[in-house]
Amino acid sequence: MTEDILLKHREVWKKKKILREIYEEWYRMIISDLSSAEGPTVELGAGGGNFKEYYPKALSADIEKRDWLDMSFDAHEMPFQDQSVANLVMIDVLHHLADPVRFLHEASRVLKTDGRLIMLEPYPSLFSRVVYKMFHPEPFIYDIDYFSYEPDLEKHPWESNQAIPYLLFYKRYERFKEEFGADFVILKKERLSFLVYPASGGFENRALFPDFAVPVLKAGEQLLRPLGNLFAFRCYLVLNKTRRKTY
Repeated sequence: MTEDILLKHREVWKKKKILREIYEEWYRMIISDLSSAEGPTVELGAGGGNFKEYYPKALSADIEKRDWLDMSFDAHEMPFQDQSVANLVMIDVLHHLADPVRFLHEASRVLKTDGRLIMLEPYPSLFSRVVYKMFHPEPFIYDIDYFSYEPDLEKHPWESNQAIPYLLFYKRYERFKEEFGADFVILKKERLSFLVYPASGGFENRALFPDFAVPVLKAGEQLLRPLGNLFAFRCYLVLNKTRRKTY
């Protein structure tokens, strides 16, 4: 099943220009926010391996082994020494993790001081909740306290809860600061993607508009930016590692 999904995504990537334009813009944003600390930049949950096309120095990693990826491991237990990684990049990965809090501790362990954890994740605005429910099979489950629950570490990697980023960094942000305030400073916490991404249909659905309509949609996005809590489909998070810890 996993192999079919990843291969399908690689084929969609090749054929769907609007999707490539969207991700290229996101990749440029991520690259501009990478830490300049010495050390590798690792993309977790690299899937189809597209980010490496735009940032060839990155190490592409996923829990599934694929010929086009550099590494395979579980993000809850990364094969890196303490304070050895400059950047961890994740696109639609956090909400698939069985134990996101454990992962954040692991990210703190492997990142150098001033290294960065950069994530792009779903965001449940009033509008996006409706669209996600209609067209995207992954659920939003809001009644889980990830800071005090027993995770199922045997769950399938494709199982998910799209509400995880919202719960950790918005709804229970004060709890996040209690747990990780000495480890991370959040440099960016932005809501984005209001029209172009949902209109693209993502990897699973057909685009709602032809490619030539993209500039108009992008102009509309700029108008909706102040209303991110109502219309955003994505959140963008940049966390900076703030101290050296002894583990």
